[in-house]
Amino acid sequence: MKKEYVTFVRRLRDLSEGKELLFIKDLTPGPRKYDTKLVRANISRQADKLPDGDVLWIRSETGYLHSEPWAMKILEELPPYVPGQPWQDLFVAMRQL
Repeated sequence: MKKEYVTFVRRLRDLSEGKELLFIKDLTPGPRKYDTKLVRANISRQADKLPDGDVLWIRSETGYLHSEPWAMKILEELPPYVPGQPWQDLFVAMRQL
């Protein structure tokens, strides 16, 4: 059974198909629901391009849920932190990984 995750992006156009660095939240019911992970993942707008992938829902910064989910295959789970300064933009810090 495919797992479902959600990620938040500033602008949908900033998200491209292929390998991406993402913070994802697990949507699986139970005690681990909403656990956040930092992952390197292969993502696609079309589920048939990643048949063994999981479901990735996309939300805007304000919480708007995009109508169609993407497909995602986790390649690597990264440490649960992003090095940087407390005042630094998170998305800029993530690009430096």
